[in-house]
Amino acid sequence: MIKFYTFALLVAVLGLTGCAAATPLLVVEAGSHQLAMYDEDLKVRAAAALQEEPDLLTFSVQAIMRGRTQVAADTYQKGYQNPEFSDAMRSLALYQMALLYMNRFNEDRNDALARQYLLIHREDFPNSLLQTKIEHRLAILDQRQKEPVQLTAQQLLRQVDRSQLLKRNDIPFDSELTPMSERAIVDGRVDDAERVYLILYANTASSDDMRARALYQLGLIFMSPYNDYNDPRKAIGYFRQITNEFPNATIAPRAQYRISQIINQQ
Repeated sequence: MIKFYTFALLVAVLGLTGCAAATPLLVVEAGSHQLAMYDEDLKVRAAAALQEEPDLLTFSVQAIMRGRTQVAADTYQKGYQNPEFSDAMRSLALYQMALLYMNRFNEDRNDALARQYLLIHREDFPNSLLQTKIEHRLAILDQRQKEPVQLTAQQLLRQVDRSQLLKRNDIPFDSELTPMSERAIVDGRVDDAERVYLILYANTASSDDMRARALYQLGLIFMSPYNDYNDPRKAIGYFRQITNEFPNATIAPRAQYRISQIINQQ
């Protein structure tokens, strides 16, 4: 069971799953219009949750969107409690648990639980690079407590600009980029994505394949022509790191191909 949760957390951090909503069996009998509206509602919730908290990983956004907060929290909890994981990895898992529960568009929002996780993070990881973010979110929770009226997730969703949230991004991204990598490029959050991927790479409890895939995403991000921080040299550096450190990883041949691709484009 520990191995399953360990793998699940690594997949969560890599953002290997997309944001498209799967339609539950319970609505299969509904009409096409009802299904379309249901799917749209899920996407609006996901977009609103992410707009409020850009630090949410794709796995966390999906959990909020699909009402699976407890499943996601259990996955992150196992990662946080795994003694084989690096402090940075455990810190990231704990941080995501707090973000899940404090997000106002989450039907399972629980500010008290979010505060608890943030305080645990402050205690367990005093030297973490996330500490500034932790203090900022504690301040947000303090401010919320002073508000006389607390709107529910449904009430808040009725107030959002649905058309703006549903506006599609038509950039023809590389098909191998994960949703987190695409978001990093679109939102100018490349530094944040690089930090997360390097946490996974540095986590020696992860498999060589997972660590190599983290580096591969960084290579793709920095070779992307849509990235304002495009840096072919840096991209080649990450791809070469894969071929040098993880020559037997399944992604290694792709990394070598990407090196050739960049060189041929120059």
